[in-house]
Amino acid sequence: MLCRSLKLQIIGETKLENLGKKQFQSKIMIKPRRGLIVDRTGEALAINLETSSLAGNPSKILKSRSTLHLLAHALGTSPQVLKKKLDAKRAFIWFERHVSEDRINRFRKAGILQANGDMPEGLWIVKEMKRVYPHGEMAQSLIGSVNVDTEGLEGVELWLNKKLAGKGASFDAFKDALGRPALYQMNAQTKTQDGENIDLSIDASLQYSVEESLQDAMIKTRAQSGTVMVMDSKTGEILALAQASSAGTGRGVKKVMAVTDGYEPGSTMKPLMLASAINKGVVKLSDQLFGHYGKFVIQKRTISEAEAHEKFGYITLKKMVTVSSNVVAAELALKFGAERYLASLKEMGFGAKTGSQLPGEISGWMPGTAKNIKPLTLATMGFGQSIMVTPMQMIRAYAALSNGGFLVEPTLLKRKENEKINEVPLFKQGAVRDATEALVNVTEDEKGTGKKARLEGYLIAGKTGTAQTVDPHTKRYSTSRYIASFIGYPVGVKQPITILALLDHPKGIYYGGETAAPLFSQVLKQTVSRFSIPTTEKMEIPLVQGTPAPSKKEALIANESIQIAQSSAEVSAQSVESSKEVNLDHPVMPSLIGLTPQEAIRSLKPFLPQVQIHGFGLIKHQSPESGSVLSPHLRVTFFLEE
Repeated sequence: MLCRSLKLQIIGETKLENLGKKQFQSKIMIKPRRGLIVDRTGEALAINLETSSLAGNPSKILKSRSTLHLLAHALGTSPQVLKKKLDAKRAFIWFERHVSEDRINRFRKAGILQANGDMPEGLWIVKEMKRVYPHGEMAQSLIGSVNVDTEGLEGVELWLNKKLAGKGASFDAFKDALGRPALYQMNAQTKTQDGENIDLSIDASLQYSVEESLQDAMIKTRAQSGTVMVMDSKTGEILALAQASSAGTGRGVKKVMAVTDGYEPGSTMKPLMLASAINKGVVKLSDQLFGHYGKFVIQKRTISEAEAHEKFGYITLKKMVTVSSNVVAAELALKFGAERYLASLKEMGFGAKTGSQLPGEISGWMPGTAKNIKPLTLATMGFGQSIMVTPMQMIRAYAALSNGGFLVEPTLLKRKENEKINEVPLFKQGAVRDATEALVNVTEDEKGTGKKARLEGYLIAGKTGTAQTVDPHTKRYSTSRYIASFIGYPVGVKQPITILALLDHPKGIYYGGETAAPLFSQVLKQTVSRFSIPTTEKMEIPLVQGTPAPSKKEALIANESIQIAQSSAEVSAQSVESSKEVNLDHPVMPSLIGLTPQEAIRSLKPFLPQVQIHGFGLIKHQSPESGSVLSPHLRVTFFLEE
């Protein structure tokens, strides 16, 4: 016995040593600080705030009747109920996570937390970090959310959870007499690594404005859901992505419908098909196809125009886009051929994920092989039926027309400085030019379907879409439910952008030209204002002498859109000031430097002098100079920037 005692006291026993350590030592994990999520300007969208949580040691709490009663009172339950929930074999349990300051005060009143911070044996307050979203529900579907342990559940928080979470570290912690972690020593081989910050491509200010506009459109149209996207056509960066649902909580839609929800695009597919057909040399923009006077019978089925009164004979392909003829689009699809059309759809990225990497993205659907496409199916594919796409796929395809013919990968992450962008050549310049000319006619021609997409000072290329949806009960196309959309871009701007506006199941007037087009115009207005994108003016001034101004088509083909180096608001303000300088009793020539010829002529009313213009752009010099006497027969010459 004496020998055994000496062995234990002097030499020691490994088993007993380990049992002793377990009573006073434990292994704990220290979590790193989660990375922030910010917008393209550095505006915080997701941050961390320190908070308190109530934890305890059940084995110690069960040994103290007073502690059990105090804790039960603080938690608003009975000691009996609480006792049943506690497992005496456990050394740690969370009671409440991320408690508020009011809750902390209640703990004080209940007696489990003293003013000096002391607590009964087996209870302690743990400091943690919680995730906070300063802008509330704004961009919630994109940013996503985390659970109570700050692990990503949805959106960017889930998609980039590994980068955001960082790397934790293991510590050996020694408990005090109350069972609380007291002294701890970090393992030298393991260090914490805070999570990376994520820079999103969206602009918080624009995002908020676009969400407000979508909400207003949802109220006006009583649509079931809606999606609006703004993309930088050259970089593929998503500058804003708003979505709403009448069935949910408005902005609080969790999934990103732009990549998770497919739809039949309808007439917005017609310009893409036309661009592809021109690109492959199948047709020219001036070619004419037969409209069958509104009814085209194929495989014993009749394809009709959207409006019964529309009865076209032979019309050009440009007019097909302008008036959105289903019949002529069907004829073009048949002329294009199943094999070439299907190949073009794949080249434009349809039937495959866009590479956005957003959770839940689908590929959409289209026929697998050209051999399986019957003439009726091919004809309906011509006007955007019998295929399924996502809004992200559609805006990327239109961006290729906006940026000069390149397919770029859309991204929700801000591009790094000097980052190389993978631009896949898609359309030749001639195809881009012709398709854009047709799209401009949609908004500029009085018979065009997209007149309500116009924005003063900008030339808009875009297309309306009013697509039928399949009734889930009958499995046939519904006669009462449609998806209204408008996709387009301003022509000739220095910072090319593409905008998609989509409303699902608008009530009452449901046409894309009446519902989605005005929403597009409002979003474009917000975008050009936010990024100070100068207006584009076309030279359409009646001149008495001098070189005649080019037509819209000529200017478009020559790519001679005139850039104003100031915002439209600044130009308007200058015009007003110039007009004020003209004293009708003693009229003198005001300074017109820096204005467009249109603004200058407007400021010279009511004199309407003979005007001669040289060059394109803004007025660089004028003759006569400011201060000269104005008269009705005065000849004025404007020298513009070349």
